[in-house]
Amino acid sequence: MTNSYVSDVEKGHFIPSRDKLKKIARALDVPFKVLDDMLLESRLESLGIKEPELISLFKDIPSLPEKEKKAIINAYLKVKEKIKKKKT
Repeated sequence: MTNSYVSDVEKGHFIPSRDKLKKIARALDVPFKVLDDMLLESRLESLGIKEPELISLFKDIPSLPEKEKKAIINAYLKVKEKIKKKKT
């Protein structure tokens, strides 16, 4: 990995693949789960999800299939949007 690659990851320009994330974890001597959790938080925050309870839900259910995780996120975002519209 080059310095520019690491810099782009740090700036959030893209998310490394799981394989590369595992290599980064090994190089930094950090458990993969720590980086994976940080990545999950980043993805959720980019969707506007900042509630600790919801983030914790996804961390606590790592075996939940990706399709079901996306369905939960989409449902949450729809509810959040409806609440926002009612306030305006």
